Formats: sequence, C-alpha cells, structure tokens
Amino acid sequence: MRTLSKVLWPLILLLSIVWMVGGAIVTSDAYEDGQVGGDVLDGVQSLASGFNINVPAEIPLPLLFVATGLPLALISLLFLLRNRGSRAAGEANMLRLNTRRQTILIAVLALVFALFLWNMRDIERVFVQPDGTIETQGSAINVSVITFPVRLFVTFVHEAGHSLAALLTGGQVEGFEVALDGSGRALVNGGNIALIAPAGYLGAALFGSLLFFLINRIPRWTRGLSFLIGLAVVILTLSFAMPSADRDAIALIVGIGFGIGLIALGWFAPRVINLFVLNTLAILTGLNAVFDVWHLVMNPGAGAGPIVNDAERFSIEVTPLLPPAVVAFMWAAIAVAMLVFAMYFGLVKQVEGELSEVVQGKAKVPE
Repeated sequence: MRTLSKVLWPLILLLSIVWMVGGAIVTSDAYEDGQVGGDVLDGVQSLASGFNINVPAEIPLPLLFVATGLPLALISLLFLLRNRGSRAAGEANMLRLNTRRQTILIAVLALVFALFLWNMRDIERVFVQPDGTIETQGSAINVSVITFPVRLFVTFVHEAGHSLAALLTGGQVEGFEVALDGSGRALVNGGNIALIAPAGYLGAALFGSLLFFLINRIPRWTRGLSFLIGLAVVILTLSFAMPSADRDAIALIVGIGFGIGLIALGWFAPRVINLFVLNTLAILTGLNAVFDVWHLVMNPGAGAGPIVNDAERFSIEVTPLLPPAVVAFMWAAIAVAMLVFAMYFGLVKQVEGELSEVVQGKAKVPE
C-alpha cells in the first residue's frame, strides 16, 4: 500500500499539471487562432449539460482548466508532503537542533551574495536608438548579467500584482507584458484604481519581504514554497501573459522559465539549496521593488509617452491633492517598512534567540 501511494500521488500531480498547462495552451488564442479552444469549449459545455451544470459561454477556457486541475494538484501535493513528513519523522529530533543555526547561516550567506550581485557592473548600455546611437538607460537598479533575469521577474511580479488587484476588486484582465528594458504594462478594465495602482510596486515589495520572512521563520516549508510559487507563476503566465497580436513572448518566457525552475527546485533540490536560492531571490526582489519606487520618487513624471506611471495615475484619480512625488514617497516608505520588518523578524530575531540560548546555556554550566 505504501509503495502504491509513492507512485499514485506523484502520477496524479503530474497529470494535474499537464491538464492545467496543456489545456491552457491548447485553448489560448495563440494556438490556431483559438479554433481549437472553441471546439474544446463546445465539448465542455456538452459534457457539463449532461450533469445539469451551466458553463457560461464567455468563461476563459485557460482559467477553466486551471480551476478544475488545481484542486486535484493541491490534494495530491498535500498527500505527498504528508508522506514525506512521516518518513522524516524519525530524523526530525536530530535535525531540529541544527535547523535554526543552519537557516541563519544560509540567510547571511544569501544576503552577502545578493548584495555582491547588486553591486556588480552595469550592462545597461544595450539599447540602440534608430539613429545608431547607444542610449544608457537610467534605471533604478544595477542590471548585471546575473541579476538581469531577476529584473524581468520583478517586472513580472509587478504586473501580476496589478492584474490580481484588478480581479479581486471586480475588474477584468486582458493580460500583461514585460519588456527587455525592465518596463511592463498590465491591461485591465474596471476594478478599484485605489488598490490596483499601488499593487505593482507594493506587491513586488510584499512578495520579496514575505518570502524572506516565511522561509527563515518556517524553514521546513521551503521546498513546498518553491513548488507552490513556481506553480502559481506558471498559472499566472498561462492565464494572463500569453503572447498575442499586441504582446510579445517575453512575459511568457520569464514566467514559464522561473515557474518551471522553482517547481524543479522544490521537487528535486535539497532544503539548503532551496533556502539559499529563495533567500537570494527574495532579497533581490525586495531591493528592486524598493529602488524602483524610489526611482519614481526622484522622477515623478516618468512614463512611456501617453502612458502615465502608477503614482501619477493614483494622484490624478484617487488623491488629486497629493502630487505624484508624495504618493511615490508614501509607497517607498511602505516598501522599506516591509523589507525592514522581514529582515528583523526573519533574521535579526533569529540571531537574538540563538545568542540568548547560548548565553543561557553558558550560565547553566557549573563552575
């Protein structure tokens, strides 16, 4: 029975992921102009009618596949994690004593590594103008060979934050895109602009800060977090970042690349590798988010032609008495507070607890 469980749940999880990913791709507009998607929708509606279930004709088919496959994937993942937990129960007592010290060490190493990457040489001079001249992009970050993919991932998280805020406030999302220069755009209709506008910068800051806090306070969740974050990124990509007539494939490449990478990391890599990679990603994401919004404070009029930036749009539509620079400064303060909170409660408090135990242990040693 135990052998069957080892094979059954991974198989169900794999089939669920194939169902979600394959179904979303086949039914997207990027595949045969949507003809296959229309045929699939007709088949789904016919099948549902046999069970007296009404499927609205306007439902996005990619979301239908995700909604039907995700519960089964989560259930199978839950059983997999439970089985792993029972097998590891015998070793838990031995590992518990060293887990916190190991977590602190890895967090410090990741912080040093992330700061080293942050201060690497720029390679910003890569954008050639129509007249043949090379323009140095004055971005808010240092774009290095290694951090460049993270820069694109931060933009992905930024635009995903706008999209999720629109959905949560009753709006609709046509999709979002990511550009090689680190900019992006989310195409949304409706929703509450008071929440949608700041959800990009603050969403990226919250993602980095919350990730750093969780993996250092609850390190046993690290592999599961890698897997779930990767799965969420893949779902967001297939739902909102598919290429179309007015959107290229950069967001698709970034989302699928990071999503599959995080899924593989959580599934195959040991916990210490997951800790180091997720710590580095969290720190770089948080730093990028803070410096991006600070760049907006220093350049409140920044935008792309007729498209105004998030702070300016918030100022115009929500707080007309506050100029964009003030709005951006408020967001920067919130982003910094998130990062400080994560660093203090995720790392500093851990170190304080370790030092306190060491001091108490020495005090109990008989003379």
